[in-house]
Amino acid sequence: MLIPISYPLNREIPLYPGTEPLTITPVKTFKEGDVEEKSLITFSSHAGTHIDLPRHFCPGGGTVRALLAPEAVFAPARCIEILRTGEEPVRIHDLLPHLDVVRNARALFVKTGSGRLRESDPEAYAKRHPWVHHEVPGFLRMQNPALRLFGIDTISIATPANPGEGREAHRAFLCNHPHIFLLEDVDLSYGRLLGEPWILRLYPVVFDDLEGVPVVALAEFE
Repeated sequence: MLIPISYPLNREIPLYPGTEPLTITPVKTFKEGDVEEKSLITFSSHAGTHIDLPRHFCPGGGTVRALLAPEAVFAPARCIEILRTGEEPVRIHDLLPHLDVVRNARALFVKTGSGRLRESDPEAYAKRHPWVHHEVPGFLRMQNPALRLFGIDTISIATPANPGEGREAHRAFLCNHPHIFLLEDVDLSYGRLLGEPWILRLYPVVFDDLEGVPVVALAEFE
């Protein structure tokens, strides 16, 4: 069974402040009396459910084409619940009750509950949301050197109110070794994600030398 955990791209999605909105420009061509309609679609590489790769914050770091495949598979994937409100951080002590899961995941997701605001209060979802402290990635590497991806149901691991901490957290995940990729703005509402291990399948919307890219993300259950 496949469950989508990514959000579709459209012009109404909430975006991290400063992210360029998706635009659609109609294009008509005329040839031999016929009209052909097309669209020019422009969007940020960090719009919607997207993956951050090392190039995002690490000079010379790896890109989508260098580090992923057209179908990237991470297994086992696990999801834990660390409920947060407002701009509360996720810190090491929040992970301690979940060490068995942390130590046995190739991809680890944290459900903060922020996703419930994505439609009801998109401004709060984009600007006043939980974030991840820069101490977390080092702790995760120590507990599980095989961890390769960290996902979260917030628009970013960083919050606009503290951009310096956000940059430090991104660098700690992406620039140190082994790299831990980031999957942000993920739909973790499906209850079964919190139980058994599952398989994460990612399909980059654009497969090229990018520092990040929107993805189609699927959770696969047996």
